[in-house]
Amino acid sequence: MKIKVKKSTIPSGSLTENYLPTDYSDVYACVTDTVKEIIPDDIMVNFWTDFPCWINALFKLRNFFVKFVGLKGSESNNVKELEKCIRTGETYDFVSVPAKSANETLLLLSDKHLDAYLSVHIKSEEEHKTISAITLVNFKNKLGRFYYFIISPFHGLVVKTMLKRSVKRIVC
Repeated sequence: MKIKVKKSTIPSGSLTENYLPTDYSDVYACVTDTVKEIIPDDIMVNFWTDFPCWINALFKLRNFFVKFVGLKGSESNNVKELEKCIRTGETYDFVSVPAKSANETLLLLSDKHLDAYLSVHIKSEEEHKTISAITLVNFKNKLGRFYYFIISPFHGLVVKTMLKRSVKRIVC
């Protein structure tokens, strides 16, 4: 099954609308014609627990550098605890779930420099499903702006790759 991820807009009725306006936002979406039931938690868990090697290397590099400026990294990388956080809405490390619905799961990654909201939204129609990965970012200070400036060249590619990989793992 070929899955194409494209830049999109925030779906109408998304939980993320409650967190607008933001300093930065983007949406990447793909359409699948699967008849399988897909729930946002499954996509979100896959999204955050199954990285290709090159993305894993980028996160390790990021975690190495951010500790020098006092930012949080995901050093512990406890996949079971992160999955529990996503599915139950509990907090894990600097990740929380501020909102959930039957068709959307919204994570908040909060640090002293920025708040990043990451959402998986699924819109089911008769013949297909549109799965969107939504990113909202609020900068808390200049460090937040600088940090995002540094990672922004990679952000879109990483999100598109992770969304495509997550959807393929669930629908195929």
